[in-house]
Order: sequence, then C-alpha cells, then structure tokens
Amino acid sequence: MRGEGPITAPTLALVPLDDRPCNRLFPAQLAPIAGWQVALPPRTSLGWFAKPGDCDAIAEWLREFEGDRFVVSLDMLCFGGLVASRRPAAELDEAARRLHTLRAVRRDRPGCVLYAFSLITRLGTNVTSAADLEAHDLLRAYSQLVDRVERLGEEDAREELDAVAARLDPSVLASYLAVRRRNHAINRAAVQLVADGVVDYLILAQEDAAPLGMHIPEQLALRDQAAEFRVADRVSIHPGADEAGLILIARHCVKATGRPIRLAAEYAADEGAEVVPLFQNHSLRQTVETQMLAGGVRPTGTDDAEAILLVHTPSGHQTDIADAPPLGQAPLLAAQGNRLSERIRAAKAAGRAVGLADAAYCNGADPELIAALRRTGAARDLDAFAAWNTAANTVGTVVAHLCLQAAGDRAPSRIEPAASRTFLASRLVDDYGYQSVARQRAIAHARQTGADPHALGPAWQDLEAYVNAELVPLSHSIYSDLLAAPDDGFGVEVGASLPWHRLFEVELELAWPPGPKNRR
Repeated sequence: MRGEGPITAPTLALVPLDDRPCNRLFPAQLAPIAGWQVALPPRTSLGWFAKPGDCDAIAEWLREFEGDRFVVSLDMLCFGGLVASRRPAAELDEAARRLHTLRAVRRDRPGCVLYAFSLITRLGTNVTSAADLEAHDLLRAYSQLVDRVERLGEEDAREELDAVAARLDPSVLASYLAVRRRNHAINRAAVQLVADGVVDYLILAQEDAAPLGMHIPEQLALRDQAAEFRVADRVSIHPGADEAGLILIARHCVKATGRPIRLAAEYAADEGAEVVPLFQNHSLRQTVETQMLAGGVRPTGTDDAEAILLVHTPSGHQTDIADAPPLGQAPLLAAQGNRLSERIRAAKAAGRAVGLADAAYCNGADPELIAALRRTGAARDLDAFAAWNTAANTVGTVVAHLCLQAAGDRAPSRIEPAASRTFLASRLVDDYGYQSVARQRAIAHARQTGADPHALGPAWQDLEAYVNAELVPLSHSIYSDLLAAPDDGFGVEVGASLPWHRLFEVELELAWPPGPKNRR
C-alpha cells in the first residue's frame, strides 16, 4: 500500500494523530532539515474530522512499511484518530486487537526503533458544533468535581457535583465515562508494550486538562505502573497532544546522531515560568522540561548550549488570545518582548541557534511581542518560533524544530536546507497572522452571516475566501517587517485553506522567495 508522496531514504514512518496540518504536515516539513523524510499512510486512510480513519488499512500499511523507524499514534491505530478516540464506537477488545499490530512489527523487525504516543483523555468531549459546547463545559466541571470529592475528600463539593450531574444527559455521561475507562485501559496496555520491549519510548500526552480532574488519578496510576515495570525512564507523561508526533520525530533524528542536543531554556520572567497554563495541570516550566527530555535534549547552561530556547511567559494567569488587550495596553508583556529581542540578537551573535516559544497567551501570538520583534528586527535572527494552541503545543514545536536543526548541523548533507526558514515563516503567518488577527475577524464575520465557527457547513468556501483576503496582506507585512533583509526579494506567497471546514485552524501553502535568508 503506497502512502503520500515520493520517499527517499533515510525514512521515518509516521502514523499521525489525525489529518490536520499540525499532525500530518509539520513533521514532514521539518524532518528534512535533519536529513530525513517522513512516510505517511495514504491520506484517505486517515479519516476527516468526525469520520474515523481506517484502522485496519493503517495497520496493514505499518506491517508493509519497508523501513525500521516508526512513530505511531495509538489513538489513530486503535480508534481512528483524535475525534474518534473521544467516542465509544470502538470496543476495548477491538482496540486492543489493533494494538497488537505493534507486536507484529517488532516480531518482523526485531532491530527496529519504535516510538509511540497516546493521549490521556481530556476533561470534556468533542466540540464539532456550537451545540456541543454546553455538554463539553458540563463534563469538564463534572470531572473536576469528581476529583475533588473522591480523591481529595472535599465533601462540601458533593452538592455541586450532584447538580452538574443532574444537568447532564445520562447517555452523554455514560458514554464519557465508558470512553475514559477504555482509553485508560489502552494506555495501560501501551505501558505493558514498553515493558515487553515492543515500544522503545512512549509519550502519554495529557490532552486539554486542568490541575484537578479525573485525569489526575489516571496519570498517577500510569506513573505507578511505569515505576512498577521499571520503565519510567522510557514513558513520559506530560501535557500535550498535537505536538507529540513531531517531538518523537525529533527524538529519532537526534538519537541517530549518537548524542543528545545541548539545549538551554531561558524564561522572560521566573514567576511566569511557574504559571499553570490553560488546559494543563503542570507549570509552564515543567512543560518545557518534559518536552525537552522527550525530544532527546540534554538540558544545559547557556555557555555549553548548542541552541537557546527562549520562553515568552504569561503575565499573571494565562488567557486566550481573544481576550488580549489592544496593542500598547500590556506593558509587562511589552517589556518582556523588548528583553527577549535583546536576548535573541545576543545569542545569535554568540553563534547559537535560537528558538522562541510564545506562551504568553493560549491560541495565538502576543501582539506586544510581535511589535517588539518588528521594531528591533530580532525576528531575522530567529531559527524557530511557535505560538499556537496550548503552551505544550507551542513549546513542543519549538523544541522539535531546534532539535532537528541541530541534528541537521551534524549531518553531512541536508535534503532541503530551506525547510527550516520556510517553517519559521509559516509559523509567524499562522500563529500570529491567522490565529491572533485574521481568525478573530473571521469568527466575527461568520457570526454576522449566521455561520457556526465550529462547523461552517455550506459557508466554508465563503469563509475560506474571507480568510485568504485577510491573510494574504498580513503575510506580506509579516514577511517584509519581520523577516526580510533589504536584499531578500519582494515577498512571500501564501494560500490558506480550512481543512476541517471550521475556523480553529488553517492549512498554509507558503511559497518562499529566493534570497540570502533562504540559505543557511
């Protein structure tokens, strides 16, 4: 069975979490800077939005893949993808049978390197339309209240728990609890695969969560199991989801070089590093540390580092980019942006690769930071940037990019030396141009026209045209103001599509012009 695109060795096989760009395209776009290619199952087998992927076809593709390096999403292999993993359609016995595919891969290729990742179920449920929001919010509240009552013994919260449970449709609640039990059982089976030598390294990524909830006892049980089986050093349990495949691709490439990447992390503000970001149960500092270790990093001081990871921290508690104040009304973040700009230029002058993880807000880049980068020209010295979705998604993307670039610097040659710069440009266009600016306008436009931003339906083509009309001039401004040197050509061409016919994400096609900045 053939997958996507022409493949040249050396090649990694990736079974992505779903067919969205962050899971399908990011790894394929970045691996070439380390001299690797990524092979993917046929696009048709990955499903689309609420339609599950073809688990049996993916299992067949894995068994037939002619290579010995693998990164496998267990949610895709066992359930058909992220959205399908939150539904009870696949019975536990069926999902466990699919998981045995990995045993067959190990049996047929005893010397292969096999990494896997699986999600610890989120607090809520699927939101495939605005109508799903109430059930999602109620299930989030229910899960947190159950944890308070049952694990922490807060009996004064029982009355509130009963009230929330009474508002939930009994069938919705029963389905949610059944999914949690099934998915937890698969995660326990995945830890067993590590203990049995089938899986070399496993990420159990905690999807959208909070400091309290039913995921906490699940995490504790999985940590205890990993410790009991003496595989805790090969099982990472940390916040995340959509960046996990990319991080494991980076780990493969780093391990292939024979030694870890020396990476130093610096925070814009120490107090901001201790903030627990939205949708996470760990501090931002813990998220950075776990993502680095999962990527094959050896944390080190600045003086010994190959690369520097700069983290733009929240000021107080983290909020969504939609709630950010107008430009000029967040002086603490503006001051951080100025300091980070100075650090970028200093680190680059010292000969180190520099990545910037913007975690000041959730779901988009901080306008104050972008203004500082524009004013100082420091973005031209960046090697990696991200500011999308959760802090874990952002940090993991920048860590993976820096790891892959460092691995590429050790390789004798690269397949696509321009890939790093192109990906940096796409992140600025997407994470700032779309997420922080155009998406907010598109949501308002959708609501004015009566469309549901979560499920655009027949309006998706009109909204896609609207997004392109907004994003194209923004991308030209981002390129010229943030990235272009005087002799760098005339701009960047960008096209955007709405892959899941909603406004949460875009898929970019970026045409980078020739110029000095495109050559490393």
